[in-house]
Amino acid sequence: MQNSKTRTGETVVGPQTDFSALGTIDRSRPLGPQVYEIVRLGIIQDRLRPNDPINETELSAQLGVSRTPVREAYQQLIEDGLIESRSKAGTLVAPLDEARAREGTVIRRALEREVVAILAADPPDLRPLDSIIALQSVAVSHDDHLEFFTQDERFHAALADLAGLPTAWRLVHSVKGHTDRVRFMLSRDRHKRNNVAFNAHLALLDAIRDGDVELAKALITKHVNAALVAVPAPQ
Repeated sequence: MQNSKTRTGETVVGPQTDFSALGTIDRSRPLGPQVYEIVRLGIIQDRLRPNDPINETELSAQLGVSRTPVREAYQQLIEDGLIESRSKAGTLVAPLDEARAREGTVIRRALEREVVAILAADPPDLRPLDSIIALQSVAVSHDDHLEFFTQDERFHAALADLAGLPTAWRLVHSVKGHTDRVRFMLSRDRHKRNNVAFNAHLALLDAIRDGDVELAKALITKHVNAALVAVPAPQ
């Protein structure tokens, strides 16, 4: 990435950082959360690397928003541990935090076990997931890890919605940023992993349809724990 300096010495993000390619702004919805998701996605997908600067003015200009929603997004990203504000250096992408990655996995696992237990105890109509499963299948066949990662997120969010826990999923979303960085690295670097994850989704749906609570909980535990293999255990 090429960076330059302003007359005041402020580091700005070079032209290779195209935030508009990560998402579009819908002005009928709150702007801050959308800016947050766009920058978060860039960090998760490693398009914004650790210690890369993120300039407020540049981001505002590219997305066509004022600095107010950008500052709102910055605050949430700082709380998530995905960016850091440093004196003189400005706002930078934070390095991968292994402790946060492990913590995010623990929290996500607890929620998802509850989600599948609720669903398997009283199996709902799972047809709303058919389109997501179809898109995952296409992504796997084309070895498209970017698309698979997107549809994987949609799949788990949809399960939480069906279980009546959409707010809980949004809370988990805010604490699993570093976990998602690990998950994305795995999906990008291990070509067979997406196929394994896809088959795990199919098996999980079968367990839910069959009303097998214990099997559903065991399957989701194994599935979520897969992200931990790339995170060193604490010393």
